[in-house]
Amino acid sequence: MTITGSAESMNGSEISVEGLDDIDRGILRLLQGDGRMPYRQIARELGVSEGTVRIRTGRMQESGVLNIVAIADPFRLGYRVLAFLLVRVEPGHHDHVVAELTAWEEATYVSTCIGHADVYVQLVCRDNDHLNDLLHQRIPEIGGVREFETFMELKMHKVSYEYSPA
Repeated sequence: MTITGSAESMNGSEISVEGLDDIDRGILRLLQGDGRMPYRQIARELGVSEGTVRIRTGRMQESGVLNIVAIADPFRLGYRVLAFLLVRVEPGHHDHVVAELTAWEEATYVSTCIGHADVYVQLVCRDNDHLNDLLHQRIPEIGGVREFETFMELKMHKVSYEYSPA
């Protein structure tokens, strides 16, 4: 398991970096190391009550600062191709293209960019034929894509979702 987070949650409530104290930071640090660490153990390590850990963890989850998820290894699940796309979008089509790409099961990460590309997409594919189908059949069906550049990842050297509060 790993921890991901954002400054804003789906329900709109926020916790700013200034709203995090040393206990919150300690909880984040420990859960980033082991997302399944029991609250009791966290409490012992931080010298606070288990209830304090439970309440603060819940508050950080509700605000969107903290999200505990399991991250599977795509290669061990049978995917053989990891690729990413840099997509240039026709003016006025950005939201549509992002919505379409975000809906793809193969898209594990989609973000808006500035610079060489408008949208960055990370893909997991069963094999080269699967990637070929995405590139030459499904992307043209989206509409509004001006051009795209594809990169295949040969080997991952680091994957980290650990962040210290700024």
